[in-house]
Amino acid sequence: MQKFRHIINAVFVVSLAALLLAGIVFVAGQALALLTGQGGWLAILNDAVKGPACIAASVCAIAGFLLSYSAEEKKAEKKLRNQPQQEARLP
Repeated sequence: MQKFRHIINAVFVVSLAALLLAGIVFVAGQALALLTGQGGWLAILNDAVKGPACIAASVCAIAGFLLSYSAEEKKAEKKLRNQPQQEARLP
């Protein structure tokens, strides 16, 4: 289970970095295209950057969901492990 969590965490971090980088490129490219009056650049950015950014966002969201699920599962396992210790302390 721990190895799975490490893999999902790595996928989350990499996809988040890709998403942020694509967002910066997309917005900066749009601003530059508007300032220079190059309407064709907007279409190129839309085709080249928007798709991968949406895919990275989807992967990041799914990985984040899986990480939150595994965190709740980990808390439940820890709670179960602590119960026998509490029962042993009964008078």
